[in-house]
Amino acid sequence: MATTFDPGYVCRQCGRELRTDVTDGAAVRCPDCGLRIPVVEGVPRFPVPSGAASPASIFDRLAPLYESPLWFWPLYRFVGGPAAPLDDRERIASLLDLEGGEAVLDVACGTGRLTRRLAPAVASVLGVDVSGRMLERAQRTASRAGIENVAFARMSADDLWLETDAVDRVVCSWALHLFPDVAAALEESHRVLRPGGRFVAATLAEAYVLDLAPVRAVAREVLDAEPFTVADLHDRLRAAGFADASFDRRGAALFVEARAA
Repeated sequence: MATTFDPGYVCRQCGRELRTDVTDGAAVRCPDCGLRIPVVEGVPRFPVPSGAASPASIFDRLAPLYESPLWFWPLYRFVGGPAAPLDDRERIASLLDLEGGEAVLDVACGTGRLTRRLAPAVASVLGVDVSGRMLERAQRTASRAGIENVAFARMSADDLWLETDAVDRVVCSWALHLFPDVAAALEESHRVLRPGGRFVAATLAEAYVLDLAPVRAVAREVLDAEPFTVADLHDRLRAAGFADASFDRRGAALFVEARAA
C-alpha cells in the first residue's frame, strides 16, 4: 500500500526537499547536496541515536509486546489508576480538537496505535519514532487495515526532518518522559507547528504511584523514564514557545494541551 500524501521531508544539511530516488526507490535523496536516506519496507531511516542503551534499542525489543495485553494496557492502568480515561486515545483526540483537514505529526508513534486512531479524522498523519522495529509493525498494521493517509519514518524527536510550520497538530503520546533532551524535542515540535497550532501530549507525572521512590527507581532502571511535575512541564513548554498550556492529571497520567505562540 502506498500513502496518498507526501510528508514533505527536508534535508537538515541544506534545507531542500528530499525526493524519492528514481533509480531504485529504496532511498530519498537531496537534489542539492546528494544526501541519501535509505528506505526500508517503506519507512525512511533518518539518523537517530544508537547504542545498546538507546531508546531505539529498548523499544526494538518491546515492539512485539507493545500492543499486547502484556504491556501497554496493564502499565497504563497502573500509572493512571481508577480516574484515568478508559481509552487514552479518545482523550488525546478530544484535546487535539480536530476538524477534519489537519496535517498531524505523531511524535514517538511506536506501533502506530494512536496514528491509526487519528487517521480517519484528519487529512494526513506522519508517525515518527526512533525504533525501527516499532515502525515496521506500524507500517504493516496500517497497510493491512488499508489506511492510505498515514506514513511512517524513523526520526528523532529532537531532529525532525520537516519544514518549519509544516503541520497543524503535533501529538506525543507516552514519550516525553523518555526523551534525553526534552527541551530540544519541545522546540522541534514548536518549530514544525504552524502558528496557533496545537500540541498535545500524554506523559507521566511525578504523582500517585510515581510519587513513590521505589516505583520511580524501577521506571528509571527499566525505561530511563523521568516523570514531570506540572510546574516543571509548564515551564518547559513556555521556554519552547508554547502558550495557553493546560493540564489534566489522572493518577500519574498527565494529559497536556498547549498552542504554538
